[in-house]
Amino acid sequence: MTAFQSGTGLAITTTLRGLSALLALALLPLPAIAGDTATADVLGFSDDGAYFAFEQYGIQDGSGFPYSEIFVLDVASDSWVKPSPFLLRNQDEEDIERDGIYDPDALVAAVRAENRATALELLQTTRIAGKGLTAGHNPRTELNSDPFRMVVAPRDFFRPGEDELELKLNEYPLSSDTCAGFAVTETRGFRLTMTYKGQTRVLNEDSSLPQSRGCPLAYRIERIITHFPDGAPPVYAVLVQMDSHGFEGPDRRYLAITGRL
Repeated sequence: MTAFQSGTGLAITTTLRGLSALLALALLPLPAIAGDTATADVLGFSDDGAYFAFEQYGIQDGSGFPYSEIFVLDVASDSWVKPSPFLLRNQDEEDIERDGIYDPDALVAAVRAENRATALELLQTTRIAGKGLTAGHNPRTELNSDPFRMVVAPRDFFRPGEDELELKLNEYPLSSDTCAGFAVTETRGFRLTMTYKGQTRVLNEDSSLPQSRGCPLAYRIERIITHFPDGAPPVYAVLVQMDSHGFEGPDRRYLAITGRL
């Protein structure tokens, strides 16, 4: 599993520089928000399905700092390909406010372009080619969907009677001494299973919380991407959206879990 075992907490660093930025931002006409939700950009699989990549980006709550995080994964081992992940956050106060103007769209676009340039060599080495089908997508805004279960046809050419693919997620209380030290006691882990062709596999089952997740509060199945390469085993990537304790409220980031079907 990656991205928060892979992904990142983006915790606010209490340095003098960070504090001065927060004080400056408090004077800006920022919208009232409760935490922040990252946007996921799926970069897809390599042609042969050996590698998968995605980006998450947005504006950090509290600080207003733009960030971009790019993850490149070895699909079979479900692990990062070094030097991934590429984690970039712009904390330059002069960039945050130029001539009294705060332009979050421009800030995010700039940090994404810089991070993409940094990751480009690895994306080329792993031959990320945008391959893959989003077989199921369960955004938080779709209120009638089930955040803990998803049943999909794993490919376009699907006929009645063929094997469906089912994902189930169960979340449960799991303590963290680090989070308890911040008075965050409702942390949770999760178990994710996949049933396909009559077999059920456990894709993730937490017995402890990785530090990279921060203080996780809740999870949901966000999407599954599949790829059936020629001459190689079919593969998948599941994105799980995680709510974690943030500066102004729950922050939402993504975990990626990959493997072969």
